[in-house]
Amino acid sequence: MKKYKVLCFFLCIGLICTPVYAFAKEGLSWEIVSDEKASDTDDADTDDENDSSGEDGDSSDEKEDEDGIEDKDEDDEDDEDDEDEDDEDDGHAYPSGNIYSDSEVQEMISDKYDELKEAYEIEDKFKRTKTVDSIDSFILNFSKDPLKGKKIAFLGDSITAGTGGTLTPDGSGLNYTDFIAKYTSAKIVNLGHGGSPIQGKDDNYAVVYRYTDIPKDSDIIVIFAGINDLFEGSESFGSLEHPERGTYCGDTLTTFQMIHKRHPDAEVYVVITYPNKMEDYKEYTGESFQDYADIQIELAEKYGFRVIDLYEEGFLDSHDSRVRNAFFKDDIHPDDLGSEVLGRHILVHLIKDYVD
Repeated sequence: MKKYKVLCFFLCIGLICTPVYAFAKEGLSWEIVSDEKASDTDDADTDDENDSSGEDGDSSDEKEDEDGIEDKDEDDEDDEDDEDEDDEDDGHAYPSGNIYSDSEVQEMISDKYDELKEAYEIEDKFKRTKTVDSIDSFILNFSKDPLKGKKIAFLGDSITAGTGGTLTPDGSGLNYTDFIAKYTSAKIVNLGHGGSPIQGKDDNYAVVYRYTDIPKDSDIIVIFAGINDLFEGSESFGSLEHPERGTYCGDTLTTFQMIHKRHPDAEVYVVITYPNKMEDYKEYTGESFQDYADIQIELAEKYGFRVIDLYEEGFLDSHDSRVRNAFFKDDIHPDDLGSEVLGRHILVHLIKDYVD
């Protein structure tokens, strides 16, 4: 009876330990085995590895390589057949270069110039400027370089000289002509001078004295001045009925007249300065700037000059604080971004007759 109890005891112990041993062996890697068992296991694994890399394995790899070469040859033949089919079916082949024909590009550009006219009517001044610049960028992107080989002279004041822009090695500042040069290979001549009015009563650097600096072989001439004359006072405004030297009207007439005479074959553009907060300083100004703009527009029509009327367009109107903060160094001078935006827009006007 005692032996029976002892036998039952060991049997129970065995039943209890068996599941634990099985769990440990199957589920974990920390099972402790004898050196002999471990050696047997390593030998078996080594034999398996040798078998897999033996002669049979080599022959299998060679067979796979041969099959792979054959498959590759078949794939190459299929690819050649596909290419032949693509060559026969031009409708599925991608065209090289521009996906638009020249006539389609011209139509798109023409549509964009129409969109510019609509953009000038946008009431929100900041949105207006951003929309105009977006359209300008599209036009320049598709216009290639229609002014290639031309020489363009810019005669103006501090806006042309680059006051407000990052200083460049020559001591001037980045200005809109620098950015125009990024979009065209035309030769650019910058004749801007800070503070320069058109009338020369009290300023030796007035535009009326500097039109002689314009190179004789200029193909395009851009006159961009007049805002400084606003601060000379109404007594210096004068009239076109009695044009006198030393007045705005008289010296603007002389400047336009002499440019027309000296450069009969050049295309001349007159840029009317954009609306700006400087106009609000009534204690320092005489007439409204529209009066100054009207004189330039009238004389431009008289001599067959083209007008880029930024004032009428309402482009870059610094009266709006968002426009001023985004594009200007102060109330009148654009910063680098403002000059880039201004340069794009002026260039879009200059190329219009070539691409539209």
